[in-house]
Amino acid sequence: MGRDSRDVGVTLASTLGHGRQKNCSKCGAAFHCGSERGGANCWCDNLPKLFPLAERDCLCPACFGDAIAQQQSQPKRPLVEGEDYYAEGKVIVFTASHHLRRGYCCGRGCRHCPYQ
Repeated sequence: MGRDSRDVGVTLASTLGHGRQKNCSKCGAAFHCGSERGGANCWCDNLPKLFPLAERDCLCPACFGDAIAQQQSQPKRPLVEGEDYYAEGKVIVFTASHHLRRGYCCGRGCRHCPYQ
């Protein structure tokens, strides 16, 4: 089965609780959602983040890997003022949407960082 840009999802394991048996919102496969070793983080928390789609829930490891590859293979598009950033005087402020599309936290303490 081919994949396209609508196939990219987001895992919500960190907000849904840990250690639950779930079914992948893409393929329907059962998988363990939550911390692998009883810690506070889910298995997916240290992987690249995916641009969220509201209609998606957690993805199984295989579909999550496919979605990461799909997202990273998308061509870069020019920044759009108002959607990706806005200006405050001489300062450019990136939006949460821009950070999510980038897929990771840069560690610079950005105002709208969705990863902190």
